[in-house]
Amino acid sequence: MNKDNELTEKLNNMLTESADQEVVIKFLRESNYSKAESIGIVKNTFGISYDEAQDMIHNSQTWSDVKERDAKIMNEFFDILEKLGSEESDDTMCK
Repeated sequence: MNKDNELTEKLNNMLTESADQEVVIKFLRESNYSKAESIGIVKNTFGISYDEAQDMIHNSQTWSDVKERDAKIMNEFFDILEKLGSEESDDTMCK
């Protein structure tokens, strides 16, 4: 059994025992998986979309200590993308 299958089996067993998704999320963080890695693992384990997994991780109690910081970073990122898109549109119109 490969490492990914072992992890998925362990997480499914945890869910069977407690039926609490937070237990799985906490286990991942305590096992030193990053927030991004945890999103991917939760997505695959629960068979949900990336957006659902991201929402689950971002809004979890386990990751609540970095929720505000991460939301600020994402908002700044989208602001930059929007600005770049606006500048690109302006450049296209000037040509």
